[in-house]
Amino acid sequence: MTDLATRPAPPLLRRAAPALLGYAAVRALGVVVLTLWSAARDKSALTLLSARWDALWYTRVAELGYGYEVRLPNGDVHSNLAFFPLLPWLERGVSAVTPLSYAHAGLAVGTLASLGAAWGIFAVVDLVYGRRAGVCAVLLWAVLPVGIVQSMAYTEALFTALAAWSLYAVLTGRWVTAGALAALAGLTRPVGLAVVAAVWTAAITSYVRQRPHA
Repeated sequence: MTDLATRPAPPLLRRAAPALLGYAAVRALGVVVLTLWSAARDKSALTLLSARWDALWYTRVAELGYGYEVRLPNGDVHSNLAFFPLLPWLERGVSAVTPLSYAHAGLAVGTLASLGAAWGIFAVVDLVYGRRAGVCAVLLWAVLPVGIVQSMAYTEALFTALAAWSLYAVLTGRWVTAGALAALAGLTRPVGLAVVAAVWTAAITSYVRQRPHA
């Protein structure tokens, strides 16, 4: 195990630089490929990344709040209550202080979160297995077949960033930070509840182990 637990943020960021640069290169290549594919089909890559599928539901939550429903021809009803609020809140916040639309704000949040997630993955793996393993873990995450969602206005990157840094906080004994990040993960996706449960389990286990025995 390295001494990352006591290393301040700037050195930690410099240590992660190769992983982050490699991640950014892989994801940039993916966006270039998507752009070329979209252009060949007379589609907008920006629209595909920021305003399609689930991204539309999140922007509608940001714009209209909860309670929006879509009734399909077969009678099925889809409600935006299925989508968790953290990303729409961030879209509102970013759009309020920038000229970006909700959709483009979501894309900006997703892009920044993907870098934060890559950094968090590196930090955890580096702490446990060393720098080379950390770089490899980040690159493997970058080249996942579904990795394009990391470049979209989706919650995958945001959730991964919160979960990874929550785990790093647990490993370095920062329990308040771990709990706060886990709570935010729980506001991002349903699986965030598993992060909350894991942090509570780790905290209780640590407390029991450290409590002096009678």
